[in-house]
Amino acid sequence: MNTVPEYQHFIDGRWTAGESGEMTGVINPANREVVARVALGTRGDVDQAVLSARRAFESGVWSGKSVEERAGILNNMALLVMVNKDKLAGLESLCSGGTIRRTSTVDIAEVAASLVMTAMFIKEMPRVEHGLCLPWVLPMHSYWKREPIGVCAGITPWNFPMILAAWKFAPALAMGNSIVLKPAGITPLTALELANLAHMAGVPAGVFNVVTGPGPLVGNHLAAHPEVDKISFTGSTEVGRQVAHLAADGIKRITMELGGKSPLIILDDTDMEVAVNISLYAFLFNSGQACESGTRVFVPRHLQQELVERMIEKIKKMKTGNQMDPATDLGPIASEAQLKTIINYVETGKSEGAQLVWGGSRLSGPEYDRGFFFEPTIFMNCHNKMTMVREEIFGPVQCVIPYDDQEEAVAMANDSVYGLGGGICSTNVARAQKIAARLRTGTVWINTWHALRPDAPFGGYKQSGFGRENCYHALLAYSEVKHVCQDLTPEAGEKFFNPLIGLK
Repeated sequence: MNTVPEYQHFIDGRWTAGESGEMTGVINPANREVVARVALGTRGDVDQAVLSARRAFESGVWSGKSVEERAGILNNMALLVMVNKDKLAGLESLCSGGTIRRTSTVDIAEVAASLVMTAMFIKEMPRVEHGLCLPWVLPMHSYWKREPIGVCAGITPWNFPMILAAWKFAPALAMGNSIVLKPAGITPLTALELANLAHMAGVPAGVFNVVTGPGPLVGNHLAAHPEVDKISFTGSTEVGRQVAHLAADGIKRITMELGGKSPLIILDDTDMEVAVNISLYAFLFNSGQACESGTRVFVPRHLQQELVERMIEKIKKMKTGNQMDPATDLGPIASEAQLKTIINYVETGKSEGAQLVWGGSRLSGPEYDRGFFFEPTIFMNCHNKMTMVREEIFGPVQCVIPYDDQEEAVAMANDSVYGLGGGICSTNVARAQKIAARLRTGTVWINTWHALRPDAPFGGYKQSGFGRENCYHALLAYSEVKHVCQDLTPEAGEKFFNPLIGLK
């Protein structure tokens, strides 16, 4: 009989038993089997992790290291990620349902690249910037520099656990902060493993901590904790509002990467084969469980039927099944709760008059009955007033919306409370660029999708959040700016402010 591995919290550089002693199971969404047990965190566990992070920060054991030293350790960690890629990818797929084909390539590469690129950016950032020396300016020297914020909290979701954790801990550590990471309850394993790898790479004890447990208890206490200076949250807009409210009393720095309902505009000059492939990739990557999934496809009315028919022909050739099989194209939905959400949206779509042309059902049969599998689903003749067009589904459901002219398409694309991603399919570069400039989204892709680069900023407009992750923009979000101004006049009588208040 195989023994299920057990994971404790990672606090102060070591595996630490939870305050309550309770454990909770982590399941494989393909068959509901328990693959590991993790500590069920409490408020006391959060307090211990935050205290560890605060002690480490105040000691200067990490914040006091040079940029070169921190960069070197981040690069060491990137090497350890690659050395342990098989273990990390396997755990990621087992918990999240992401295909092993993807996690062992894209996800591992993204985590390592985030570390390497962040190390590069901190070495390129100006250490000190100086004010202008102009002849009519008072004899003063001003300079400013960036310093770490302090103790950071990272709260991550279940869809891309490794990548989204790296987007938080890499810049936080790079700028000299300490961090407490709270991963999603159903996908905590790789965050714990990454914290251990960070310690092995040379990150001092207490600088990188991970506490597992339910969001309403662990996450909320972390967000409101008086010793936390900065919060970075990735998740739904609804939960993001709660986190923002909890952080408000402490006037904490916040980065929010929230929901999306990203539009893809197919122009009438498009290469139809390209448009078909992008329309599929935009909503089927990770079985549709991506915040910037392209789930609203705007297509010229006369091309709608051809687009949909060609999409269906390609879907028929895709394999949905066990995510640990390299031949699998689409894995399971991450949880039963999310599966029920998708089913409810599909039923709402049918009741509101959308035309279901493919899928729409939970998959059944020996390979699927024990897991959370849902077939790729396409609705056509949708419009912007439908619930499933306006709200984030987070599943493999595509809404195809016909339009009659380009202006109408752009207006409908922007008619959303979200603004995370967007895209355009066109063979006319200039035309596509002009439309890209008009889309109110944080990222616009032209003839591609899901191209999230560690050297490019990522974040949203409107209710998709604020702040940016990746690139040097993330480093700015994890630092404070200190201006130091020194008057160079030596005598008290020469100070510029004397006459302002009658000093002699």
